[in-house]
Amino acid sequence: MEVLVKRLDSQGRLLLPKELREKLGDEVIIVDLGDRVELLPRKKVNFTKFFDSVEIEELDEWEKLKRELWSK
Repeated sequence: MEVLVKRLDSQGRLLLPKELREKLGDEVIIVDLGDRVELLPRKKVNFTKFFDSVEIEELDEWEKLKRELWSK
């Protein structure tokens, strides 16, 4: 673990070192934990891996599943 001390500019911006930007990527999630802030990489989710992962044998079950999913 490395500790860095950085100053915020007059508009509250923080310049992250290149190594951190490369680790985090182009978009980050900022988590306010009250006494500190965490930056997490925003990962793109590949939903195609879930295709064909659920098998439904009857049309009734499919309609029931759709109703359950859309009601939330």
